[in-house]
Amino acid sequence: MNHRSLLGVLAAGALVLALMLAWLLRESHASALERAAESAENLAQVLQGQYTATLRRLDGSLGSIASQLQPQDLLPSPSTATQRRVALLVEPHLRRFPEVSGLYVWAADGSVIHSSRPVQAGQPQPSIAARPGYRRLRDDPSATIAFSDSILSSITGQQTVAVYVPRRDSSGRLLGVVSATLDLEYLTRGFDQLRLPDRSVVFMRRSDDHKLVIRHPLRDGDLNKPVRNAIQQHIDAGQTAGRDRFQAVTDGEHRVYGFRKLEGYPFYIVVGLAERGALVAWRKNAGIVVSVMVLMGLALGLALWHLGRIERQREMARREAQEAHALLQEAIDSISAGIVIYDPQDRLVTSNQAQRDLFRTVDGLFSKPGRTFEDLIREGLRHGLFPEASHAPESWAADRLRQHHAADGQPHEMVLGDGRWLQFSEHRTPQGYTVGTRIDITERKRLEAELRELASTDALTGLPNRRQFMLQLEGEIERVRRGSTREACVLMLDLDHFKRVNDRHGHAMGDSLLRHFAHLLRDELRTTDTAGRMGGEEFAVILPGSNLVAAQTFAQRLCDRLAAEPLAVGPARVEATVSIGIAAIAASDATPDAVLLRADEALYRAKTEGRNRVQLAGVPA
Repeated sequence: MNHRSLLGVLAAGALVLALMLAWLLRESHASALERAAESAENLAQVLQGQYTATLRRLDGSLGSIASQLQPQDLLPSPSTATQRRVALLVEPHLRRFPEVSGLYVWAADGSVIHSSRPVQAGQPQPSIAARPGYRRLRDDPSATIAFSDSILSSITGQQTVAVYVPRRDSSGRLLGVVSATLDLEYLTRGFDQLRLPDRSVVFMRRSDDHKLVIRHPLRDGDLNKPVRNAIQQHIDAGQTAGRDRFQAVTDGEHRVYGFRKLEGYPFYIVVGLAERGALVAWRKNAGIVVSVMVLMGLALGLALWHLGRIERQREMARREAQEAHALLQEAIDSISAGIVIYDPQDRLVTSNQAQRDLFRTVDGLFSKPGRTFEDLIREGLRHGLFPEASHAPESWAADRLRQHHAADGQPHEMVLGDGRWLQFSEHRTPQGYTVGTRIDITERKRLEAELRELASTDALTGLPNRRQFMLQLEGEIERVRRGSTREACVLMLDLDHFKRVNDRHGHAMGDSLLRHFAHLLRDELRTTDTAGRMGGEEFAVILPGSNLVAAQTFAQRLCDRLAAEPLAVGPARVEATVSIGIAAIAASDATPDAVLLRADEALYRAKTEGRNRVQLAGVPA
């Protein structure tokens, strides 16, 4: 082969590789944005679950209060006895909702019957007659719930949203309204734990008029403003979840978005991740590849310039060709994603350094061109590289070969023997070559596990949070209903005079007391029992297979132990007691709130009868 033919082959090879690298860069660009969109949608799903659960619990409690109010309780200008009776019905619910700053009961004309926050002397009695949420319930007999815009509370100074639930007679006529104010600052506290990239946003909008309810980070003047964008069009078209990508009108930032509509409520969550953060690694790799391609072009140009030289320069031209080939290898070695290329006969052509590093546990696995894909798979099986294949290696190998031969570009995931996770995809070029990419997604898997943990665990005590506890309680009620277990009990626990601890020793000591009590509680549980933190200083326990006598024994033992083991932090000692209400789970309990309400009423009696005691709830009819 003469010098011109050799140079032509090199030039053609460089062009093919340049096109391949350009294609890989384009695919990795799209893959980076797709991963960011997937992360945004996953985060939106986590927040959707949290907010839907909060609204369902609040909706259920407000409905429970409304159903227990008698028509005579809702007449304007109530008597003192009526106000006291309504307060006894409402106030136990307020303790179960740390995100609620107030509970109220209103007459049909909008005047106040009960307010959990006393009206200051000299101030006019509040009324909701002019509020849009009240008017909707009054004018629409089919309406079962209404929400206000985001408003600044004149009492707490915080942004809130009011939730209204009606009390109607059998004909649908409005007899009164039960309402609660949701503290939006409380709902947004968990955003910082998501560790979002810079310039990212999280917000919640109404799905009926698209007004902004919550935004993180908050921008002055944005609340209650409607918007027109692609996500709004998706919601109006009936979509409940999805992704999109566009430039924000408000700040000009390009973002990928994931959105989720709350189930049964007129709100939707949107998480937007800035593209500049998602493409940092891609831009770095693209710069390296472009630089190397420029160097490669210069090397080939130099070879052309030397083509007309005399015969003694042939050796120099050969060395320059070798340098060009080395630059091509350096180009793919500079890409952070693993790359492997097979020829039309499925033999290994080359791989980059990232690919070899990913499979470093099997020495030299991708360092020897010429081995077929099947040879490499079976070599990995012999070294235990693929734990998923341990039970049926031949079946697994056959499935992997079919997947490889399809080369449809779809992303797949696998776990390696050392615990690392890989995402891989394979594409077929028009020339019949198979190009595979491999990305280490171990960190992403870890972050996903952390998100799942955040969604189900109370960060302070390590116990299941209210949402996770309620799921466990639903399952236990179903087991009682099916007869899988004959009996089970629920305990509601509340630390006595907890506010005094915070006031006297500070909130850090209060947090230490909560952790101390959680430790004692966890130490007393059986493996089948479940404990959870319901909010503030309130906890709850499920005792499967226990009757009221056994549950009372457990509760008294816990009371005695807390009293006998005060919290000691340095020289400070904090003595604490706990009041406990116990209710047996009945097959007739339609929802977890039914048994929790009985346990909570027993807890209320324990509090009013002196604290540091155990009270049993009656058995439901």
